[in-house]
Amino acid sequence: MASPVLSFRVEEELVEQLDQLSLATDRDRQYHLKRALARYVEAESWHINAIAEGIADAEAGNLIDMDAVKAKWVNRAKNRVDGKSGQ
Repeated sequence: MASPVLSFRVEEELVEQLDQLSLATDRDRQYHLKRALARYVEAESWHINAIAEGIADAEAGNLIDMDAVKAKWVNRAKNRVDGKSGQ
């Protein structure tokens, strides 16, 4: 099965950097572009899913009091200053 073709424009400097990377790793442009795109899509998908989970938790009423959150971080910072573990 043939793979779909994507086409887009990029700055010349980025193409030069990609070519240098390709030369240094003995891999072609396509290898690096596919790898970069896969990593980007994975990271962005994780972020979108994490946001959706947070919204679902909030809508379900699974919230934490802001004062409790602040107290935790203040305590963690204090422990770091004092040289203790912040846990």
